[in-house]
Amino acid sequence: MTDISKVTKWLRENTELSWTRTDGDSPATKQDSYYINRSEAYEFRDLIMDFYSECNLTHKDTNYEITYKKILNYRKGDKVKRKEMLEYLISSSKK
Repeated sequence: MTDISKVTKWLRENTELSWTRTDGDSPATKQDSYYINRSEAYEFRDLIMDFYSECNLTHKDTNYEITYKKILNYRKGDKVKRKEMLEYLISSSKK
């Protein structure tokens, strides 16, 4: 199973995030594309993949759960730019 399949499987089984995009769709291209949509599963998946790649983290369920909670709780209720969220995740993994 590929890493992206592992993340997708975990998100489908453990969250109630929306899977509204189809495989051929691309993310939004207007101003909102700079911000992470925390109700959209594809955005979580892509962010997790980038984060794990950047930090060379192991793909496993316990790591996904920790990362998912970090994404949900960081500046909860605020619009957060995707780049800022990724930088936060990277810095928190080094602590």
